[in-house]
Amino acid sequence: SDGEYIEPEENVSSLTLTNGERFDILVDVSGHEERAYVIRFGGAPGEFANCKDMSAIAFLQYGHSKVDQKLEPNYSESINVPGRHINPLPTIELPSDQVPTPVSDLHSIHTLDHQGPADKTFYLQFGDGDNGANVNNILFDLKTITTPLLAQEEDQNQAALCDASYAEEGLICNPSLDKHSCACQNILNVKTGDVVEMFLINPDLEVPIAHPIHLHGYFFNVLGSGSIPAENPMAFIRQKNEEGNIERNLDNPPRKDSIQTIPGGYLLIRFYADNPGYWLMHCHISFDVIEGQVMVVKVGDRSEWDIPEDFPECGTK
Repeated sequence: SDGEYIEPEENVSSLTLTNGERFDILVDVSGHEERAYVIRFGGAPGEFANCKDMSAIAFLQYGHSKVDQKLEPNYSESINVPGRHINPLPTIELPSDQVPTPVSDLHSIHTLDHQGPADKTFYLQFGDGDNGANVNNILFDLKTITTPLLAQEEDQNQAALCDASYAEEGLICNPSLDKHSCACQNILNVKTGDVVEMFLINPDLEVPIAHPIHLHGYFFNVLGSGSIPAENPMAFIRQKNEEGNIERNLDNPPRKDSIQTIPGGYLLIRFYADNPGYWLMHCHISFDVIEGQVMVVKVGDRSEWDIPEDFPECGTK
């Protein structure tokens, strides 16, 4: 999944792909009748999905087997295939004859190298407010970035940086109290060699959106998931974590770089920060990115990446 090997899952009948995700599928054709087989595609049936009611078909053709070119896509048949369903959308109720297998139940072929306590923990709550999609009620103000962060860090507008406490302490930004009115450069700082954990928290709002989150520059391990209360979910998760009451799967947890969050729940992901630089982390719904549901993970400092001496500058006088 996402280019990382997982232990094979057999006898799968359905697979859900969210924005940015990739899965490889191996079809075992041995012992099957030589004919044309139908592959069905159906858009997510959630009420807020733009692809709801959309469907398509393709054919897996054995040799010169006859293909029924008159066959038309059927949406109901596409989303109601009995059997195991990998990575189902968490906001919908599956048919009674489908068995869900969430990503957190998958297993990597690789062991988890860094199993000790995390060096840095971030609490990130994804929401959709009156001003747009956000993280901890913060909108990333892209307009304040006028020079490349990696190549011209010295020209960065320090006054535009968000307060680090929101992500580190699990706080919700209050526009009337925050000096940036909760629109700033949301940059998360970690040291090279840190073991980093992130809680991806998604309250079950009036519009339940399973924000698909993508991290550039890294693969992360999915260590666990669980439910959250309607009130103060970040404080609840932080307290549970600090009390040692968050379960972690350290037994070959799956590795990905994109994952859909769970409305009414949390995901716990971990990565080892061995790739210095500035790395984008964002919701993979285009509208949400534009509105500001974006962060940047800064790993290490300027001395740890090389910029050619004659590298052109931009955005400066």
